[in-house]
Amino acid sequence: MVSELSRRAMIAFPLSILMSGAGRAAPSQIMSCTAPLPRLSYAGTELAPVVVDRANVDISVAVDLAGDHPRATYITARPRGMPALQRTAGGAWVAWDQRTQSLIDNRFAPSGPHLVFAFSGANFSRQSFPVTLSVAYRTLAGVKFGALTMTSKA
Repeated sequence: MVSELSRRAMIAFPLSILMSGAGRAAPSQIMSCTAPLPRLSYAGTELAPVVVDRANVDISVAVDLAGDHPRATYITARPRGMPALQRTAGGAWVAWDQRTQSLIDNRFAPSGPHLVFAFSGANFSRQSFPVTLSVAYRTLAGVKFGALTMTSKA
């Protein structure tokens, strides 16, 4: 069965994560470990929004795997009014047709019971904000995901 993500799923590609965006001068950070990490789901998880520097986006999103064993990991972006993008394992952002079978594995590795999706230095200065950023991983049963909204600094 071919899985296609609905526009709502892509926009709300819920991400179970703790994450924070940082500007040029500040390193990317993961929010305090005192709160439980979010869990991604097949229906999607909504994650906390972040404010980023358009020319130098640094994101780190940590999720609780809840016993899952990811077979592949993904990051996608949906700029307002523009075509969807996906991140390659090498860090490039390329067009994405929004079909789960065409997602490119980013090869993020679990760290014990957690998985961290992180990238830094991405230039989104030509993108229309806000941008919906989604993180996801594939299990034997399908793709679990979560989404957050990125807005830009003034």
